[in-house]
Amino acid sequence: MIGIIIALAILVIAETIRLLVLWRQHLKICRQLQFVREQDSCLLVSVNVEHFGELKLAEEINRTLEDVRERKQELSEKEKLIADAYANLSHDIRTPLTSLDGYVQLLRDASTPEEQARYTAIIRERIETLKELLEDLFTFTKLKNGKYEPELKIISLRSVTAETVLSYYDVWKEAGVDPEIDLTEEVLPILGNELAVKRILQNITKNAMVHGHKSIFVTLRKRDERTAEVVIANPVEHPEEIEISRVFEQFYTADRYHQQASSGLGLAIAKEFTERMNGTIGASLDGNRFSVTITFPLQDKNPEV
Repeated sequence: MIGIIIALAILVIAETIRLLVLWRQHLKICRQLQFVREQDSCLLVSVNVEHFGELKLAEEINRTLEDVRERKQELSEKEKLIADAYANLSHDIRTPLTSLDGYVQLLRDASTPEEQARYTAIIRERIETLKELLEDLFTFTKLKNGKYEPELKIISLRSVTAETVLSYYDVWKEAGVDPEIDLTEEVLPILGNELAVKRILQNITKNAMVHGHKSIFVTLRKRDERTAEVVIANPVEHPEEIEISRVFEQFYTADRYHQQASSGLGLAIAKEFTERMNGTIGASLDGNRFSVTITFPLQDKNPEV
């Protein structure tokens, strides 16, 4: 009987010691977590005991802490990008706004129908510029916040490209631009979003018109059995000013064109949309010929008509 009592006493003492060790270890973990929370520290939780599942607990806590820190860093980077967008565009928006006020005053004082028509046209052009700048900002913010994912379905890349190119006919004619268009007759089915593909092509085309000569080249073809390719190219007057590795960065504009009404977001938005449709986009500079190439994976079935 005495032996049993001694054995039970030893078990009770051992269990008490184990619980005491665990209690102290839990207190240590709590103190470390409190320090991490209050000091916004990058500290990871450490343990002294490895035999009661504490090491596994610490590992899971540390993984959670690292995930939270990564997400916090991503959020911070997105917030900075959006803040930069507002800061950069505020200057670009202020210029047409300031000139609008002046032209409205000139319109009021205009004494002939010709003067009124001229000032009205200028005011309309400034308003369109503002609308484009704000639309770029709105789209960029949605994309960077992760709040927009285009709905994808099977569409004809040829149909979308042809429709977008034709929509610029009057603009090119008025601006004296001589386009060279080469579109394959194949349907080229891709998994995409029609509005997003149009926006990509429009942004690249606008960029070419702002930065190029009076010519533009649009080519649509089947690169291989699994890939469709669109190339939009134009000669540029000062190729030495273009940093080809930066053209898809947000707010990047070549120095000569910095003062023009451009958000610097057009190609960055094109890149975001392209990658959301599992495509690729790249730029090249061959002599004075600047080209943007977009590729999309081809699908096995044609779009429903």
